[in-house]
Amino acid sequence: MNTKPACGPERDPDFFEEVDKLFAKHPEAADRYAVKCRRLELEILKIDFKKQVGVTRIEDGRIVTEFLDRDKVERDAGLARMCCEWPKSDDGSCSFICPI
Repeated sequence: MNTKPACGPERDPDFFEEVDKLFAKHPEAADRYAVKCRRLELEILKIDFKKQVGVTRIEDGRIVTEFLDRDKVERDAGLARMCCEWPKSDDGSCSFICPI
């Protein structure tokens, strides 16, 4: 069976070659970032990142992420959070919010 991988260097070798060059150009930043496949969020969970944002928390040694409506998260100013994943979109809206 010759199924094309959903994500990764086998699927998009030119893209990953450029990412490798970028990481090599900025080694001081390279360890802070990673390329992530978004298949689970987009194809399986059908998350609409224009309307929803992932909110991540640490709980009992696990990383737990819930996808909430953006307007609800923006109204909840009581939690100290920071953006920890940025999409390629033009508006620069955050995809995932993590605890500080």
